[in-house]
Amino acid sequence: MGLTAEVHNMDTTDYKNMAYQEYLRLNSQHDRIRESLDLIRGSSTLGDSTTTSPSLSPTRSAGRHRFASPPVSRRDNRTLETILDEATLCEIATREQQLLDVNEGIKRALTELLNCDLVRADKPFRTWVQSRLLETEKELRSRRRRRCAI
Repeated sequence: MGLTAEVHNMDTTDYKNMAYQEYLRLNSQHDRIRESLDLIRGSSTLGDSTTTSPSLSPTRSAGRHRFASPPVSRRDNRTLETILDEATLCEIATREQQLLDVNEGIKRALTELLNCDLVRADKPFRTWVQSRLLETEKELRSRRRRRCAI
């Protein structure tokens, strides 16, 4: 059920809090799916270290710190890719779809926040929400491009 369906008797503070809680719930789910994808792929060789997940708090810096993995030659990478069996590829595809769905939900929750009068009036928080929304949209575009390239 969307956030707008539950708004009937809510004041704007409750609505803002509900939208923010929805964002936090989805962001937590996003992190769990990303971690499971990294485990399935073997994050040091096949994981995607170019995207970052949205920050949890307006006071945290954007993105997350990543540790550089040792360089892997193309030949090594192709060998590892051929080892993946059909069940693993199916699991990766399922998790990628879950991640896409969660990112769409995050985008909706952040858009709901931006439409809230309290957020519009709070410039620092509005800027934080806009930054998270841009990060989410960037990740959505990146994942869609990657899916289309396969």
